[in-house]
Amino acid sequence: MKKYITFGFIAFFGFNNFVFADDHSSDEAEVFNLQVQLCTLKGNTSIKQYDEMIDDYVKWSRKHDVELFFARQTPLYPQDSWFDAGYDFMELLWSTHSVSGKGWDKWLGTSDGQKLNEKWQKLADCRVKQGAAAPLYVNQDEINKDNDRIVAWNWCSLNEGVSYEDLIAEHNRRAKILEEDSLGIIGWVNLFPRIGTDQAPGDFAHIAVYPNVEAAQIYQQAQSDGGWKDYRDYQKDFATCRGEAFMIEQVINNPNS
Repeated sequence: MKKYITFGFIAFFGFNNFVFADDHSSDEAEVFNLQVQLCTLKGNTSIKQYDEMIDDYVKWSRKHDVELFFARQTPLYPQDSWFDAGYDFMELLWSTHSVSGKGWDKWLGTSDGQKLNEKWQKLADCRVKQGAAAPLYVNQDEINKDNDRIVAWNWCSLNEGVSYEDLIAEHNRRAKILEEDSLGIIGWVNLFPRIGTDQAPGDFAHIAVYPNVEAAQIYQQAQSDGGWKDYRDYQKDFATCRGEAFMIEQVINNPNS
């Protein structure tokens, strides 16, 4: 099992309490904690066995009041680096920074948390990273319709002389444009790596969410119809990007469902 990661422009979009009640861009957006787990199953461990452990984790998180949004992604159109790394899947845990910190303290400091952690370590090798996620555009109605969707990742690095303030202003401008025509996109987030991310592929990632592959091709068609010029100008004026990769996302736990 070898499972990776526009401007394209992930996953916590089912998290009603953490995103916008109505469709709009990120002028008032909060920044949230995104924990990414890059996992490889050990030995003869099956995904069924692993899922049973995850189900126990979700129950544990509710018991200790640290429940969060949990999703898993597997590759559809991955970068070759995903296969080179040999990961089976990627897990994404979305929450406030406070809930993340409380959850880790409970995980490491309670007997039932330690027991689950030991089981997790036996079943899989997961490399855990953390970043800050800033939502820019959300179509909440569309996000809530399904637990299976397509997520596009594009890692970028700031061009010389460009500040993060410049970048944020440009992204907010583009988010306003999505309100008029979303080009199939139902969610757009920027991810900024923070902890355990010395080998991150860039300074930040664009993460775009689509309900399905057909919707994702609406954006691709727009690029073919001349949108590539806008992408070229973005790369010249703001940030240089590696190019898109598509993942299939399955929502495992949504606290609001």
